[in-house]
Amino acid sequence: MACVALLAAHASGALADPASDTELLAAKSAAQRGNVKALESARAKLAGHLLESYPAYWLLLAQLGQGQGDPAQVQAFLARYADTPLADSLRREWLKVLGASGSWDLFGAEYPKLVGEDVDLTCLAFQGRLARGDAEVGPEARSLFLSGRELPTSCDPVFTALVAAKRIEASDTWERVRKLLAANSVRDAKRANALTKPTQAFNDKTLDRAAADPVKFLVHEKSPILDRASKELTIFAVERLARTKPEEAAERLVLFAHRLGPDDARFAWAQVGYHAAASHHPRALEYYALSGDFPLTDAQFAWKARAAMRAGEWKTVLAAIQGLSPEEARESQWRYWRARALHELGSPEGAHALLKMLAGENNFYGLLAADQLGLAVAPVWDGYRPTPADLDRVRALAGVQRALELYRLDLDPEAFREWAWAVKGLDDKDLLAAAELARAAGEPDRAVNTAERTLALHDFAQRYPVPHRTALTAAAGQFSVNEAWLYAIIRQESRFVPTARSRVGATGLMQLMPATARWVARQIPLPGFQPAMLTQPDVNIQMGTYYFKRVMTDLGDPVLATAAYNAGPGRARRWRAEKPLEGAIYAETIPIPETRDYVKKVVANTWYYTHRLTGQAPSMRALVGTVPGRTADAPDAAALAAAIP
Repeated sequence: MACVALLAAHASGALADPASDTELLAAKSAAQRGNVKALESARAKLAGHLLESYPAYWLLLAQLGQGQGDPAQVQAFLARYADTPLADSLRREWLKVLGASGSWDLFGAEYPKLVGEDVDLTCLAFQGRLARGDAEVGPEARSLFLSGRELPTSCDPVFTALVAAKRIEASDTWERVRKLLAANSVRDAKRANALTKPTQAFNDKTLDRAAADPVKFLVHEKSPILDRASKELTIFAVERLARTKPEEAAERLVLFAHRLGPDDARFAWAQVGYHAAASHHPRALEYYALSGDFPLTDAQFAWKARAAMRAGEWKTVLAAIQGLSPEEARESQWRYWRARALHELGSPEGAHALLKMLAGENNFYGLLAADQLGLAVAPVWDGYRPTPADLDRVRALAGVQRALELYRLDLDPEAFREWAWAVKGLDDKDLLAAAELARAAGEPDRAVNTAERTLALHDFAQRYPVPHRTALTAAAGQFSVNEAWLYAIIRQESRFVPTARSRVGATGLMQLMPATARWVARQIPLPGFQPAMLTQPDVNIQMGTYYFKRVMTDLGDPVLATAAYNAGPGRARRWRAEKPLEGAIYAETIPIPETRDYVKKVVANTWYYTHRLTGQAPSMRALVGTVPGRTADAPDAAALAAAIP
């Protein structure tokens, strides 16, 4: 117990050793430079330290990268630190080295211990099995080939061998080419094309021309009879055009339909319908209809359902949802929209049964379902609180200790990986204890995310915390913005990390871009503003609230403003319908998956924060409301939108 207490104190920073901190950070820097000698020194100096595995790991990585890896040392590390993310990460790198050198015996012994999927290593494993004459590798590799996924180059020798052995047929190769081109994976389509016979393959430069200027390509395609390669390039050009101009793509497809043949034409119409639906084109369902009974993908069925929602064609909504794969149909959104379709089509009993099952879920559609059924949902804000014994038990976990120590040293990527590994198998009580430890350590994002993982025992106060209350209340009052909606945005944008910074440079609690922040600073005004001030919670909240208010004033609706906050005002406007549209349908039919998910989560967050701040359960129907149509634009709206970054 004394040892555990000592480690726990060290992890909390109570026994932080400045010399060790300096040494570890220097080792990290040495790892980035590939300095093996410095890493050897750091490994010796930090022996016995809570984070001793890190310089040892960095050293082995550097040696593997320089072709100096000693299998015995790698295996010793993997055995000593077996239950850590570093072992899995090192194993992945070592397997790549073993595969590249053809050391298949060692590879075969280590590969089954890998945690999670790594397609690069999967294909190296296929190579090893082929080398050993494993006859079962063919069906597995062919299944991966036909998945239509982008795949690493380690798969190429496997596929080449299977093509030569006629275990992958020419029809399989064309199926892969078609799927890749439909996904706009031009580079991988070229790799698949290289597996076909030279007399049957298309010219890569011709594919490039179809991608660069599909209209020009289609105009110049005059062949009265199209071979398989020409058909695939023609369909690709039509599909490429449909991404931006679905009506023109449809017109071109009409001209080619007889040369493509019935099945290929129906496939092409499904693609045009899909892209037309995703761009909210009014003729999307008409194009889908021309695909006949051609089997659609889940993505195509989903957008057919969304197009039908916007058109109010509930019979088509239901039919499209029924076409989804069982896995996709189980998603909460499709269970909800299936219930809505049944209700609209006069089957209230079936709708009620689906909604009742959904209503227990703590998400956007669960809240909508409960609201539609008139059920009272009341989160327990004084839910389960970890006991001292709970906290001690989780605090004693080596992975939690390492994660908290890494966070203290601002080694956030390493800390995040350790934390995720440490909490992945915890039960609800231990998850809530871990969340409390993260909160106490000043890591609010880990606290929220960890508390959100519980299945039956919840702490909604930990999931929906209310830090920076004074600043938020003041900004909400100053600019007349719903305080709960502001909390909802911050929770989704930064998980309450004041120094959060996105890949594109958005900074702080409300994730403001520098250009937007400079514009806001001039409007408020905020004299002497510098971008570094965005990490100050009070400043960031005031500026973000002003920006959200301006966008909401411009767009006239909080759901629209939320979409605009993530994707920009111009896009949010374009996604409206001509006439007013139910807010839930607007959210479900946002073309960008990230923004679609963002809007739903912000609205759900707002529901919870409204309940927490006021004690009252708001109406979800009122929160999502009705998004105004394009005809509601004020005369100067476009000019105002252009002024807002």
